[in-house]
Amino acid sequence: MRTKAALAILLTGSLLALTACGKAGEDPAVLESASAEVDASEAVVDAGPVSEATDATSPAAIALDMGALSERRDPERLLRYYVSALRAGEWEAASRAWSLDAQMTPEKLQAEFGGASPRLAVGKGDTGGAAGSIYYEAPVVVDYGGGRESKRGTIVLRRVNDVPGASEEQLNWRIERSSTLAQ
Repeated sequence: MRTKAALAILLTGSLLALTACGKAGEDPAVLESASAEVDASEAVVDAGPVSEATDATSPAAIALDMGALSERRDPERLLRYYVSALRAGEWEAASRAWSLDAQMTPEKLQAEFGGASPRLAVGKGDTGGAAGSIYYEAPVVVDYGGGRESKRGTIVLRRVNDVPGASEEQLNWRIERSSTLAQ
């Protein structure tokens, strides 16, 4: 089980679990350590190698679920869209899965994923709420192959919890941060 395939099957290591806080002045997404093993059968998304680019008529490009960008119920749908966009080399589409505050660009994503053909595996996450927002945090493993060290961490999605006056963008699930990417 010490092969690259085993890395894609097992999500091990340190996970960060969201803890809700309702006290004024505290960060609404205080994170604490936890650890767990996630079997590949529990993975939300287990994407094969990310390609450098694909033809617009390829199945990966056609399969992008653009409705995921307006998703309010299922954060995993946005994660599936994001990983599919990365896999297809659709850097612009993948960057739209990120919140505007994250300032993620297609160029940053291409620099991270564009040449190595890594495998991404995203495990089942947990939902928590804090200060008018809902967070979804899931474990993620990026296996770059080719001798480059794999990265294990978390990906955190956020949406505003139907607060009056919130914009459409705020009400939809968006990636807020990932511990596997420099931002």
